[in-house]
Amino acid sequence: MLIGAIYAPGLSGTLYLDSAKLYQVEQVYRERGADVDAEDVAFASQFGRIIPQLTFYLNIAIDGGVNPYAIKLTNVIIHVVNGLLVYLFALLLLERTQYRERRQLLAAAVALAWLISAVNVSGVLYAVQRMNQLATFFSLGALVYYLKIRGAQSGRPMSAPRLLALVAGVAALTVVAYACKENALLVPIFVVLVEWYLFPDLAAWLRTKAGLATTVTAAAVTVALLAWLLPGSDLMDYSTRTFTPEERVLTQARILWIYMIQIVVPTSTATGLYQDGIPVSTGLFSPVSTAVALAGLVGLLVFAIRHRGHETAGIIAFGVAFFLAGHLLESSVFPLELYYEHRNYLPSAGLYLALIVLAYVLLRREPRGWAIGIAAVYFGAVAVVSHAKAVTWSDEQQAYRLALARDYLSPRAASNMAQIYLEEGRIAPAMQLLDRVIAESPHEALRARLQKLYVQCAIGAPPDERLYTGLPDVTGRELEIEVSQALSNVVNIYSTTRCEAIDTDRLISILRTMSSTLRSDQRSSWHVDYYIGQLYSTYDKQQAAAWLESRFLDGEESAGWVLNELLEQDDSIEVAPDTAAALDRLDSRAP
Repeated sequence: MLIGAIYAPGLSGTLYLDSAKLYQVEQVYRERGADVDAEDVAFASQFGRIIPQLTFYLNIAIDGGVNPYAIKLTNVIIHVVNGLLVYLFALLLLERTQYRERRQLLAAAVALAWLISAVNVSGVLYAVQRMNQLATFFSLGALVYYLKIRGAQSGRPMSAPRLLALVAGVAALTVVAYACKENALLVPIFVVLVEWYLFPDLAAWLRTKAGLATTVTAAAVTVALLAWLLPGSDLMDYSTRTFTPEERVLTQARILWIYMIQIVVPTSTATGLYQDGIPVSTGLFSPVSTAVALAGLVGLLVFAIRHRGHETAGIIAFGVAFFLAGHLLESSVFPLELYYEHRNYLPSAGLYLALIVLAYVLLRREPRGWAIGIAAVYFGAVAVVSHAKAVTWSDEQQAYRLALARDYLSPRAASNMAQIYLEEGRIAPAMQLLDRVIAESPHEALRARLQKLYVQCAIGAPPDERLYTGLPDVTGRELEIEVSQALSNVVNIYSTTRCEAIDTDRLISILRTMSSTLRSDQRSSWHVDYYIGQLYSTYDKQQAAAWLESRFLDGEESAGWVLNELLEQDDSIEVAPDTAAALDRLDSRAP
């Protein structure tokens, strides 16, 4: 009931950010129905996230299209199920501590805190992050399974069949979790933490030949995997980022503390949907809070290590270590965007475990009424903040205003708010926001420049040389769907008005350079390529066909589908015989 009350406001409203990619899956459903394969429904890596992709497809099939309410409601149901797993995980952990007699109450409090967490609202209502939820489901399943079997054998040798069942079960659940999202790779690290903190016989076993062999083998496999995955991969590709690996690591030190504050004492709803634009740490003392944050993290790590095995604080130290370990991928050196609250979805379980046990230690000698009152006030306050955050997921303009109220600019929120102003005919405030994006975030201003181009076309202004000269420098890290929307608006208004503000030849030349750069960086360019073809079509369909043909022959299958449609509309267009044959083969695959 409480979870329903918290999340109910967020179930309405549209799909934000890359959740809008689900409309691409809807299009596949309308074209292919049940006759699909993994590649058809993929909007991330084909194998790595196939399970959530299929669940989204099932949502769409049941409703006959994208139903944001049903998709978000499914996420809330998954969240409740995950809360039960958090309870079991905490229960099994506490069973091995001095708090075992109160383990059910404490585990329930941990699960409740996690379920109503203000930080986890984003992990649930950010629809596409069902992948994160499902990865958490199977990761927690693996840890609960491990604790159940390992705990039953603690203090005595494990038989070979039981050891095989333990390893096989955890491995299978980890693989399935990986098929939801790649951060499931942290499950082995969580298992190591469980062993190190809760099973005192581990140290003795590691000194045996079998233990030493296992340790060396695990280390060798890890090094081999990293050596295989990292070179030549895009795992360390910073070409789309405006910060370096060093700057990202330094910035994450500050962000981790923001996460922890928001987990323990959620005081703001302003971090909500749009979290881009957070200031980057360019050095250890730039800003000074970077050094303070790093020192604090070192202190937490020292606490977690020194209190392993401590009778009272050992489980608190484990919770802190679990939280930090949960951020080893998404909050470290890999070139992801800087800040997303949903990255705390699983790691926050460790911090809530530490918080609840610490609160119990501090309050257990207080009168029972006082303890219950303090707990009620805390949980009630968290529920209120979480409800307020859920409201922002249903009110698009409020989400933008909250993001724009921060000290630093969110280019996405500013561009989206400007789009709303444009649709309402409020040109002046829209242009002010777009100018602010261009001035404060020049490397993320592609969409803003295209929006300004649209406005100038709409009001009949002459060409703006500054817009064109700035375009080649802003290939940026913006979402493809946002760039596509801006390009679509430009193409549509030009095809209607033939305004002077849009120099099609020059714009096409810039976009072709941009497409080439994206492809040389081994990134998708179709969100640009498609609109190059559309711009050509506004004055020369043969040139549009030539462009689409070149992209099709380069291996872009989507260009072939669009080219086929163009050929059906105008039989005067010509393509090479080999291209025509390849298009016929492509057309024969259509349902």
